[in-house]
Amino acid sequence: MQLLDETAYEAVRPLLTQTISRHAPVAAILAGGLDGEVWADDPIRPSVTLISDGEACYLAGDPRHPMQPEALRALIPAWTYFLPEDNWVFRLSEIWDNPFARPHPRLRFELEHPGPGAALPEGFELVPIDRNSVAGYPALHQFAEDEGDRWRSFEDFLDEGVGYAVLCNGAVVSHSLADCVVGDRAELGVGTEEGFRRLGLGRAAATAAVNECLRRGLVDIGWHCHASNAGSIRIAEAAGFRQRSQYFGYSSNLPAENVGDLSEAQCRDWAAHLETAAESVLWHDFHAAGAWALAGEPQRALRCLDRMVSAGWRGRAEWLEQHWAYAAIRDSERFAAIVARQRG
Repeated sequence: MQLLDETAYEAVRPLLTQTISRHAPVAAILAGGLDGEVWADDPIRPSVTLISDGEACYLAGDPRHPMQPEALRALIPAWTYFLPEDNWVFRLSEIWDNPFARPHPRLRFELEHPGPGAALPEGFELVPIDRNSVAGYPALHQFAEDEGDRWRSFEDFLDEGVGYAVLCNGAVVSHSLADCVVGDRAELGVGTEEGFRRLGLGRAAATAAVNECLRRGLVDIGWHCHASNAGSIRIAEAAGFRQRSQYFGYSSNLPAENVGDLSEAQCRDWAAHLETAAESVLWHDFHAAGAWALAGEPQRALRCLDRMVSAGWRGRAEWLEQHWAYAAIRDSERFAAIVARQRG
């Protein structure tokens, strides 16, 4: 596999039969709007391509091509969120060094018609994420810098990105933002801080972002989420999106993003699976702890974290403090001690 120069990116486009239509970030990487790496077995007449955006890897092409599996295994990190085209699934165990990954059902939505706007409760302010607002709100500036990290530059993010944020006392508490913009296409997402959910903030931000996309001529607007993410699904539907398809990602992370997305039985099943995985690959205890915490087993969660930190885990203490799945154990003295050990 060869790392391609940007001038050779177009050669792999014909291979991306599902990926281009399904994932706008891949189209944005090929167009130069997002940072990424594009690999191919041949830069002129490729049969296989692997694309990485730093968080996920996308695989397309001919799975029966006589390539040694080690060539792909060397490029695909065990921790990545893996999105192969459907015809590659039967080869995952050969080309990816993560025997503990499981399929994650995901939903893809498309805008059908813009939904009605939503009024904000008193004390909240809806602002566009643009040069003027970023200059006026320090917290929004920091948020925009973090979210724009995958774009080619912060200037590109401010010029071409689309998004709205909800502020409370100057802090960003909810937002809806385009992951990328390419041609007349955008892909929106949403996020709301714990303690500010079920107030209509995400819906207000999402409907405002949809209308801004349409004002700019971005008419092909998508939305993706885990099939377990009931909150994201509700907001997407309220903003005028309709489900078009289901597909699978692969990972040994939990297939969820919020407390309550998974049932207790699902959390227990994942916790047991990930504890077994941690016996071979240490960082799985990070996710095993989250699964146990969500299953109502705080002591088992803390035991996973204690074991992981004691064994020399190299992650940041902030990852422990900020992980959504640790809400039930975050205030315990034992959790604070584990975080302090990791920071030290």
